Amino acid sequence: MRKPIKWLKIRSILAIFFCGFCFSSAAFAAEEKAAPPGPEYGGDLWTRSHLTGDWWGGRTYLSDHGLDLNLRLSQYWQSVESGGVDQNDEWGGTMDYRIHVDTNKLLGTWKGFSIDMHARTRWGQDVLADAGGLTLPNTGLLMPLPGDYHDTDITGLIANQYFPAGDKHLGLLTLGKLDILDAVSLFFPSVGYGQEGFWNVNALVSAMPWFGAVNGLSLYGGWLATINKEHQTGQSAIIVTGTENVTTEWSSLSDSFEDGVWISAFHRFLYKIDDKPGYFMIFGGYSTRDQTSNEKNDFVFKPGEGIESTDEKKPWDIALYLSQVLWQAEGDPSRKATILTGGTFGPDNPQFAQYNFFTALEGYGLMASRPHDRMGVAGWHNWLSDNYKDLVSPVVDLQDTWGFELYYNFAVNKWAHLTADLQLLENAQKDDDLAVVSGVRLVIDF
Repeated sequence: MRKPIKWLKIRSILAIFFCGFCFSSAAFAAEEKAAPPGPEYGGDLWTRSHLTGDWWGGRTYLSDHGLDLNLRLSQYWQSVESGGVDQNDEWGGTMDYRIHVDTNKLLGTWKGFSIDMHARTRWGQDVLADAGGLTLPNTGLLMPLPGDYHDTDITGLIANQYFPAGDKHLGLLTLGKLDILDAVSLFFPSVGYGQEGFWNVNALVSAMPWFGAVNGLSLYGGWLATINKEHQTGQSAIIVTGTENVTTEWSSLSDSFEDGVWISAFHRFLYKIDDKPGYFMIFGGYSTRDQTSNEKNDFVFKPGEGIESTDEKKPWDIALYLSQVLWQAEGDPSRKATILTGGTFGPDNPQFAQYNFFTALEGYGLMASRPHDRMGVAGWHNWLSDNYKDLVSPVVDLQDTWGFELYYNFAVNKWAHLTADLQLLENAQKDDDLAVVSGVRLVIDF
């Protein structure tokens, strides 16, 4: 069995793209605070929003005084039925601990300041390597680390300050240890990060070309964003982060930024068609971190030292997105059908992948009798760098990758969801057969 591509590189691919979405992620969270109603902690076991309820009124009391506590258990079973690197099935899971502190309510500080912490416990195994190094079939088990990692880590700890920015916008400044998957789930609040809808990273965002600029899914950094009040989403932002991973540690800021910084920005053009919201977004990013050239003519043999590269490049990429609500139930905009399509492009050198394109269709409560169910179908294609293919061709033959995913999320009740999932995945290595991956996911909010 061949060794899969190192997970260090995979995390780098993901982290680049996810960083760009940190901006509007917290921006959306700011608007969410002002939008009623909140969770229905009370009620009977079947109708309440969380399994453990209101803690005899304690949960509501804490929330009213600026302290929100949430726990979520996510369990995954996946099987590589055929193809891929190895046929195997695994079970794994995470427990997510989230704390939100409104310091004005809790401590009487100035308005608009808050602190958010996200910790995760991970156990069990995943089929990420079995399906193929670049197929990425389970986003939910990428944090704190993929593979056989078992531990509890604080993956995100940020301070937020909201401030007025005109009649139509709010401003947001965020600093701290950024959990990149949180940023994605907040930037695309309906998409989530593998616990609600699609499982595969490629069905969530255009991820593959963002390769090598950073190393990890938790990064020190910050962003400055503007929030559109009418659309309740971030409209423009700029972000700066370090390039070294701090997912499972708390290294110094100087170490995190030692090899360079990642700088990116985006703007979303918001609109409505027949009162159905949509947007077009352009996002660009650039890293000052040097990345080894993948042009084979830049490699030379040095006696006593082996083969070395003689050149380094600084990666950059541009991503384009289009999102549109296609259908809404009359009187209930939460029941809807949506399309999200996007793509990323960058130079052939030094990126591992040069282009990506994906399209995802999702339905929320399509049946009036099942208003909390969710379903979706997505497809994507990743064009690998010709330079990289040529570079590694003496060792392994690579090909472009593509995939397809179909899921149905059955809402048992408000605090329990059971999802069936099917993926068809073409790996980067030519002699790997098409992987057929099935899965079942159970998510419980405590």
